[in-house]
Amino acid sequence: MFKPVQMAKIAIMGLRKNQQTSVSILHDMEILQLEPLSKDVLEIVKNERDNELTRQVSDELLRVKALMTTLPHIPVAVTKRFDSIDDLLQTANSIDVDEQVASLEKEKEALLTEIKDTENNLKLVEEFSFFPEDLKILQLSSATSYFGRIPSDKFEEFKKAINAHPNDIMLYAKAEKELTHLILVVFPAISSDEFANIIQAHNVKIEAVPNLNGKPNEIITNQKSNLQTKNQRLKQINDELNKISEKHYANLVEVEEQLQIENKKLEVISNLGVTKDAFAMEGWIPKSKLGQVKSTLEKFTDGTTIYELETNEEEKAPTLMSNPGRFRLFEAFIRFYSLPQSKEFDPTMVFALIFPIFYGLMIGDTGYCLVILLVCLWVIRRVEKGKRNLNIMPRQLRSFAMLILKKRQMVKLSKAMIPGCIVGIVLGCIFDLHFGFHLNGYVFDALATVGVTGLPEPGEILNRPSQAFLDPIHNAGTLLLYAGYIGIGFVSFGLILGVIDCIREGEKKEALVKIGWLAVGWGIVLLGLALISGDAINPTWDRLIEVNPIAFLYYGLIFGGIALMVSCDKSKGAMKVMALMEVATIISHILSYTRLIGILLASVILAHTIDYIFLKSLNIGLPLAALGIMILFIGHLFNIIIGVFEPGIQGARLVYVEYFSKFYRGNGRKFSPFGSLRRFTEEQYHSEQQEKKESDKPKLKVK
Repeated sequence: MFKPVQMAKIAIMGLRKNQQTSVSILHDMEILQLEPLSKDVLEIVKNERDNELTRQVSDELLRVKALMTTLPHIPVAVTKRFDSIDDLLQTANSIDVDEQVASLEKEKEALLTEIKDTENNLKLVEEFSFFPEDLKILQLSSATSYFGRIPSDKFEEFKKAINAHPNDIMLYAKAEKELTHLILVVFPAISSDEFANIIQAHNVKIEAVPNLNGKPNEIITNQKSNLQTKNQRLKQINDELNKISEKHYANLVEVEEQLQIENKKLEVISNLGVTKDAFAMEGWIPKSKLGQVKSTLEKFTDGTTIYELETNEEEKAPTLMSNPGRFRLFEAFIRFYSLPQSKEFDPTMVFALIFPIFYGLMIGDTGYCLVILLVCLWVIRRVEKGKRNLNIMPRQLRSFAMLILKKRQMVKLSKAMIPGCIVGIVLGCIFDLHFGFHLNGYVFDALATVGVTGLPEPGEILNRPSQAFLDPIHNAGTLLLYAGYIGIGFVSFGLILGVIDCIREGEKKEALVKIGWLAVGWGIVLLGLALISGDAINPTWDRLIEVNPIAFLYYGLIFGGIALMVSCDKSKGAMKVMALMEVATIISHILSYTRLIGILLASVILAHTIDYIFLKSLNIGLPLAALGIMILFIGHLFNIIIGVFEPGIQGARLVYVEYFSKFYRGNGRKFSPFGSLRRFTEEQYHSEQQEKKESDKPKLKVK
């Protein structure tokens, strides 16, 4: 196991004229986590905000963002380097298209509103084009006109209700197959409530007649011509905006990113401690990078000095995990549980090595693991390789997956499951399980023809011949015993790490308590193994009972461990008795590892049952054979889905609960260096190491 990167707390002091350069260097290097200044430093310095420069950068950032929101987006594949804030502001000011873009956008918004209104009016008038008169006659000062629709089967009943008010409502209608279109002219003589009751009672949909003049056919012709003119103008505006975007969008993207960065730097500068001539800042940095920061600051600034500060136990350094490249994927699983503190063990490598073994063991079938492996590879290819949609998956399953996990998390989980699937395929060959079927015999027969001997002879698993190297059903007791060995091994390993951690932290009594747990655990395990093997557990001489002097060791470990646990526990009085509860905890944690085999056996028995039903159905008849095939497919699919979730959850739980709880403290705080993600801009400052790497790169020869 590795420890997180060793951190050093430093103070940086320099001339005030160099504070902007120093902050820019630290930002581009991204290796310093800034912290509030110490109390003794705050007594001699003050904070000072550069209001004018901050205001300029903020104003330009808002202006550029507004332009980027308005202009059409185009792909940007170039990067730009800004040498200073002045260079950045000058570039931003050179993009002087605000008035032109604002004018075009205002006209575009007005056009879009007019086009929408025109389209709505056109659709409405086309629907009621059967009205033969000029719509102007419907625009009465003494009445209100409506277009309406009613289901044809309710029209006669509605008509009777209208005829009851012959002088108050005028009706003009045209019947269609399913709907009857209405034109209503409503006079003030009928109350609005009474009219509304008639409309609601007969499920009539009404809307006001638009303020248009002319017969419907004339209006339709004019509106279509008007719509065409507006769409042409809209296209012209979009073309003009596209031309502006082609000319300026790349610059806007670059300027916007650098303005964001400068805004972040100015925020840091505003929180620096300053005097008349100097500035000061504090933060955490990886110790291995200390020399790199010193040399870079000395190169670009004069008089800037770094001091390594002493820290007390209350000051917890941030955590930067450091694992070999292939194991970094599993850091996410440790962070999900709890980030380690900077001084404790990082259990990522143990998790990365053990979790796949647990996962593969609990599935133990080549067919299931092969299917899960292919699905994992497919998810990685669809998401990570640029094909970001998962539309091949059923919609409900895709929605459920996206509800639980983001695409990035799905890729991480898929990559973490791949080693476990490989382990499961190997174990499936050992167990002779291939979608529950036993196929090793066919392979062994082929090997026997070329002279390979010594392979397992056929045995019986649920009345079917099997040539397994290790039969999970018949050897369940042996496998459970192996799982117990794994349990005592992991619990012991965790307790030993816990003892080391307590000694390092100066917690001697806690270390002794963990030694007591370890003794109790081993005493109970040895006693249990003696009982299983039929050995005597009576330690003293007796003529009637077989004795075993080694049993002194078993009882000595148990009672000696309990004595250590009770005597060294920090609790007082009757609460010390609660320490005895840890005995049950130790036993349960050791036995908990038997779930590795329990889940395997459950999967194997379910697979055998599905296969048995399928094979029996083939001998009965075609209809039942079809049903058997359906049961085979659905049953194995169900077992695979269980195999995705249950082994993963239980495998992680065995590591998190039964292992981590013995030594892992967690609750670390993440190392968050000051810096920004750059996509369209380049760093202003490079360390000597970076410049050396750049200079060592092979350069193209120009012929």
